[in-house]
Amino acid sequence: MNKIQLGKLFISIAIALGIMSELYSQTGGQNPAAGQAQPQAQAGQGNQATQPAQSNKTDSSVLTDYLINDFENAEDWRALSTNPIGETKIKKVIQIGSIEDAANPTDITADEKTRFVDGQNNVLGVKTYFMDRGFDRVEVKPPHEYIIPGIARQLSVWALGRQFRHTIFAKLRDYRGKIHTLKISRLDFFGWKKLTVTIPGWLPQSTRYALLDKNLHFVSLYTVCDKKEVPGVFYFYVDDLRMKIDKTDTEYPGSKIKDIW
Repeated sequence: MNKIQLGKLFISIAIALGIMSELYSQTGGQNPAAGQAQPQAQAGQGNQATQPAQSNKTDSSVLTDYLINDFENAEDWRALSTNPIGETKIKKVIQIGSIEDAANPTDITADEKTRFVDGQNNVLGVKTYFMDRGFDRVEVKPPHEYIIPGIARQLSVWALGRQFRHTIFAKLRDYRGKIHTLKISRLDFFGWKKLTVTIPGWLPQSTRYALLDKNLHFVSLYTVCDKKEVPGVFYFYVDDLRMKIDKTDTEYPGSKIKDIW
Protein backbone atom coordinates (compact mmCIF):
# COMPACT_ATOMS: atom_id res chain seq x y z
CA MET A 1 0.00 0.00 0.00
CA ASN A 2 1.52 3.28 -1.11
CA LYS A 3 1.33 6.61 0.71
CA ILE A 4 -1.63 7.92 -1.33
CA GLN A 5 -3.77 4.90 -0.52
CA LEU A 6 -2.76 5.10 3.15
CA GLY A 7 -3.81 8.76 3.31
CA LYS A 8 -7.17 8.02 1.72
CA LEU A 9 -7.71 5.26 4.28
CA PHE A 10 -7.05 7.63 7.20
CA ILE A 11 -9.46 10.19 5.74
CA SER A 12 -12.18 7.56 5.31
CA ILE A 13 -11.73 6.40 8.92
CA ALA A 14 -11.94 9.99 10.21
CA ILE A 15 -15.16 10.65 8.27
CA ALA A 16 -16.69 7.41 9.55
CA LEU A 17 -15.81 8.26 13.13
CA GLY A 18 -17.34 11.73 12.76
CA ILE A 19 -20.61 10.29 11.40
CA MET A 20 -20.79 7.72 14.20
CA SER A 21 -20.16 10.40 16.84
CA GLU A 22 -22.93 12.59 15.44
CA LEU A 23 -25.43 9.71 15.37
CA TYR A 24 -24.47 8.67 18.90
CA SER A 25 -24.97 12.14 20.29
CA GLN A 26 -28.46 12.42 18.69
CA THR A 27 -29.88 8.99 19.50
CA GLY A 28 -27.76 6.99 21.85
CA GLY A 29 -25.84 9.61 23.87
CA GLN A 30 -27.91 9.18 27.06
CA ASN A 31 -30.47 6.80 28.49
CA PRO A 32 -34.15 7.79 28.96
CA ALA A 33 -33.74 8.37 32.69
CA ALA A 34 -30.99 10.86 32.05
CA GLY A 35 -33.11 12.52 29.38
CA GLN A 36 -35.91 12.99 31.88
CA ALA A 37 -33.59 14.28 34.59
CA GLN A 38 -32.28 17.10 32.43
CA PRO A 39 -35.51 19.19 32.47
CA GLN A 40 -35.65 18.80 36.24
CA ALA A 41 -32.10 20.06 36.54
CA GLN A 42 -32.97 23.00 34.34
CA ALA A 43 -36.02 23.68 36.49
CA GLY A 44 -33.79 23.60 39.55
CA GLN A 45 -31.49 26.09 37.89
CA GLY A 46 -34.48 28.33 37.22
CA ASN A 47 -35.42 28.26 40.91
CA GLN A 48 -31.87 29.12 41.85
CA ALA A 49 -31.97 32.08 39.50
CA THR A 50 -34.91 33.53 41.42
CA GLN A 51 -33.28 33.11 44.83
CA PRO A 52 -31.01 36.21 44.64
CA ALA A 53 -34.03 38.45 43.99
CA GLN A 54 -35.78 37.01 47.06
CA SER A 55 -32.71 37.48 49.24
CA ASN A 56 -32.34 41.07 48.05
CA LYS A 57 -35.90 41.74 49.11
CA THR A 58 -35.12 40.38 52.54
CA ASP A 59 -31.96 42.45 52.79
CA SER A 60 -33.89 45.65 52.04
CA SER A 61 -36.39 44.93 54.80
CA VAL A 62 -33.99 44.13 57.64
CA LEU A 63 -33.86 47.76 58.80
CA THR A 64 -36.39 48.71 61.45
CA ASP A 65 -37.46 52.06 62.91
CA TYR A 66 -36.26 52.81 66.41
CA LEU A 67 -37.91 55.80 68.07
CA ILE A 68 -35.38 57.80 70.05
CA ASN A 69 -37.89 60.45 71.16
CA ASP A 70 -41.18 61.85 69.88
CA PHE A 71 -40.94 64.78 72.35
CA GLU A 72 -44.33 64.11 73.87
CA ASN A 73 -42.59 64.19 77.25
CA ALA A 74 -39.66 66.51 76.59
CA GLU A 75 -39.80 68.67 79.70
CA ASP A 76 -36.57 67.12 81.00
CA TRP A 77 -34.50 68.00 77.92
CA ARG A 78 -31.96 70.83 78.28
CA ALA A 79 -30.61 73.52 75.96
CA LEU A 80 -27.05 74.75 76.53
CA SER A 81 -25.58 77.70 74.65
CA THR A 82 -22.00 78.91 74.26
CA ASN A 83 -23.25 82.51 74.35
CA PRO A 84 -24.00 83.92 77.84
CA ILE A 85 -25.97 86.80 76.34
CA GLY A 86 -29.66 86.38 75.72
CA GLU A 87 -31.98 83.59 76.73
CA THR A 88 -31.59 79.91 75.87
CA LYS A 89 -34.37 77.48 76.73
CA ILE A 90 -36.60 74.73 75.40
CA LYS A 91 -40.38 74.46 75.31
CA LYS A 92 -42.79 71.70 74.43
CA VAL A 93 -45.06 73.25 71.79
CA ILE A 94 -48.34 71.88 70.47
CA GLN A 95 -48.42 71.22 66.74
CA ILE A 96 -50.43 73.83 64.85
CA GLY A 97 -51.08 73.08 61.20
CA SER A 98 -49.71 70.11 59.30
CA ILE A 99 -46.21 68.65 59.44
CA GLU A 100 -45.06 67.98 55.90
CA ASP A 101 -42.20 68.88 53.62
CA ALA A 102 -42.97 72.34 52.26
CA ALA A 103 -41.08 71.60 49.04
CA ASN A 104 -42.41 68.06 48.63
CA PRO A 105 -45.73 67.51 50.50
CA THR A 106 -45.97 63.87 49.34
CA ASP A 107 -42.70 62.96 51.03
CA ILE A 108 -44.39 61.67 54.18
CA THR A 109 -45.38 58.13 55.16
CA ALA A 110 -48.86 57.01 56.16
CA ASP A 111 -47.55 56.21 59.65
CA GLU A 112 -46.18 59.74 60.01
CA LYS A 113 -49.54 61.18 59.00
CA THR A 114 -51.23 59.29 61.81
CA ARG A 115 -48.66 60.55 64.35
CA PHE A 116 -48.60 64.20 63.28
CA VAL A 117 -52.10 65.22 64.34
CA ASP A 118 -52.86 68.93 64.33
CA GLY A 119 -53.64 70.12 67.84
CA GLN A 120 -52.58 66.86 69.52
CA ASN A 121 -48.95 66.18 68.62
CA ASN A 122 -46.16 67.95 70.53
CA VAL A 123 -42.85 69.23 69.16
CA LEU A 124 -39.73 70.50 70.89
CA GLY A 125 -39.01 74.21 70.48
CA VAL A 126 -35.55 75.71 71.09
CA LYS A 127 -34.85 79.39 71.65
CA THR A 128 -31.31 80.81 71.81
CA TYR A 129 -29.23 83.86 71.00
CA PHE A 130 -26.32 83.82 68.54
CA MET A 131 -23.76 86.62 68.66
CA ASP A 132 -20.38 85.25 67.61
CA ARG A 133 -20.99 84.19 64.01
CA GLY A 134 -19.37 80.92 62.97
CA PHE A 135 -18.66 79.91 66.56
CA ASP A 136 -21.75 80.13 68.77
CA ARG A 137 -23.78 76.96 69.14
CA VAL A 138 -26.73 75.63 71.11
CA GLU A 139 -26.84 71.99 72.21
CA VAL A 140 -30.10 70.19 72.96
CA LYS A 141 -29.61 67.22 75.26
CA PRO A 142 -31.86 64.53 76.74
CA PRO A 143 -31.57 63.74 80.47
CA HIS A 144 -29.55 60.64 79.57
CA GLU A 145 -27.90 59.14 76.51
CA TYR A 146 -30.00 56.74 74.43
CA ILE A 147 -28.50 53.31 73.72
CA ILE A 148 -29.22 52.21 70.14
CA PRO A 149 -30.24 48.49 70.26
CA GLY A 150 -28.52 47.21 67.13
CA ILE A 151 -26.34 48.48 64.34
CA ALA A 152 -27.35 52.07 63.49
CA ARG A 153 -27.69 52.84 59.78
CA GLN A 154 -29.55 56.16 59.46
CA LEU A 155 -30.66 59.03 61.71
CA SER A 156 -33.71 61.14 60.89
CA VAL A 157 -35.48 64.10 62.49
CA TRP A 158 -38.23 66.48 61.38
CA ALA A 159 -37.13 70.12 61.70
CA LEU A 160 -38.94 73.44 61.30
CA GLY A 161 -36.69 75.99 59.61
CA ARG A 162 -36.94 79.77 59.35
CA GLN A 163 -34.66 80.28 56.35
CA PHE A 164 -31.51 80.72 58.45
CA ARG A 165 -28.32 79.04 57.23
CA HIS A 166 -27.42 77.63 60.62
CA THR A 167 -26.41 73.94 60.54
CA ILE A 168 -27.76 71.17 62.73
CA PHE A 169 -25.56 68.27 63.83
CA ALA A 170 -25.98 65.03 65.76
CA LYS A 171 -23.57 63.93 68.46
CA LEU A 172 -23.01 60.18 68.94
CA ARG A 173 -20.81 58.16 71.27
CA ASP A 174 -19.35 54.83 70.17
CA TYR A 175 -18.92 51.78 72.40
CA ARG A 176 -15.36 52.83 73.20
CA GLY A 177 -16.53 56.16 74.61
CA LYS A 178 -15.36 58.39 71.72
CA ILE A 179 -17.65 61.23 70.59
CA HIS A 180 -18.51 61.60 66.88
CA THR A 181 -20.38 64.50 65.27
CA LEU A 182 -22.41 64.06 62.10
CA LYS A 183 -23.62 66.96 59.98
CA ILE A 184 -27.33 66.53 59.30
CA SER A 185 -28.36 69.60 57.28
CA ARG A 186 -28.55 73.37 57.08
CA LEU A 187 -31.77 74.94 58.26
CA ASP A 188 -32.01 77.28 55.26
CA PHE A 189 -35.63 76.48 54.41
CA PHE A 190 -39.10 77.58 55.41
CA GLY A 191 -41.45 75.09 57.04
CA TRP A 192 -41.03 71.49 58.05
CA LYS A 193 -38.60 69.09 56.44
CA LYS A 194 -37.47 65.56 57.24
CA LEU A 195 -33.69 65.60 57.64
CA THR A 196 -31.71 62.39 57.35
CA VAL A 197 -28.06 61.43 57.67
CA THR A 198 -26.47 58.06 56.95
CA ILE A 199 -24.34 56.57 59.71
CA PRO A 200 -20.92 56.24 58.02
CA GLY A 201 -19.13 52.94 57.88
CA TRP A 202 -16.02 54.33 59.54
CA LEU A 203 -17.95 54.94 62.75
CA PRO A 204 -17.11 51.87 64.89
CA GLN A 205 -20.04 49.69 65.82
CA SER A 206 -19.69 46.24 67.30
CA THR A 207 -22.32 43.51 67.37
CA ARG A 208 -20.54 41.95 70.32
CA TYR A 209 -20.82 45.12 72.36
CA ALA A 210 -24.40 45.66 71.19
CA LEU A 211 -25.30 42.45 73.03
CA LEU A 212 -23.99 44.06 76.21
CA ASP A 213 -26.01 47.25 75.66
CA LYS A 214 -22.76 49.11 75.01
CA ASN A 215 -23.18 49.94 71.35
CA LEU A 216 -23.79 53.35 69.78
CA HIS A 217 -25.27 56.07 72.00
CA PHE A 218 -27.25 59.11 70.91
CA VAL A 219 -25.91 62.07 72.91
CA SER A 220 -27.49 65.27 71.59
CA LEU A 221 -28.47 67.57 68.74
CA TYR A 222 -26.71 70.90 68.32
CA THR A 223 -26.93 73.84 65.95
CA VAL A 224 -23.96 75.99 64.91
CA CYS A 225 -24.34 79.65 63.94
CA ASP A 226 -23.49 80.37 60.32
CA LYS A 227 -20.72 82.90 59.84
CA LYS A 228 -22.75 84.83 57.25
CA GLU A 229 -25.95 85.17 59.27
CA VAL A 230 -26.96 88.24 61.24
CA PRO A 231 -26.62 87.72 65.03
CA GLY A 232 -29.70 87.70 67.20
CA VAL A 233 -32.48 85.52 68.56
CA PHE A 234 -32.91 82.17 66.85
CA TYR A 235 -35.76 79.65 67.10
CA PHE A 236 -36.03 76.16 65.68
CA TYR A 237 -38.27 73.15 66.30
CA VAL A 238 -37.75 69.39 66.02
CA ASP A 239 -39.95 66.31 66.19
CA ASP A 240 -39.89 62.54 65.70
CA LEU A 241 -36.21 61.75 66.26
CA ARG A 242 -35.61 58.24 64.92
CA MET A 243 -32.90 55.80 63.92
CA LYS A 244 -32.90 53.08 61.26
CA ILE A 245 -31.25 50.05 62.84
CA ASP A 246 -30.19 46.56 61.79
CA LYS A 247 -30.94 43.94 64.46
CA THR A 248 -30.34 40.78 62.42
CA ASP A 249 -27.17 39.95 64.39
CA THR A 250 -28.55 40.86 67.81
CA GLU A 251 -31.86 38.97 67.95
CA TYR A 252 -31.78 35.20 68.40
CA PRO A 253 -33.09 32.70 70.97
CA GLY A 254 -31.43 33.71 74.23
CA SER A 255 -30.45 37.25 73.16
CA LYS A 256 -32.70 38.76 75.83
CA ILE A 257 -30.34 37.45 78.52
CA LYS A 258 -27.68 40.15 78.90
CA ASP A 259 -24.16 39.44 80.12
CA ILE A 260 -24.11 42.40 82.48
CA TRP A 261 -24.58 40.74 85.91
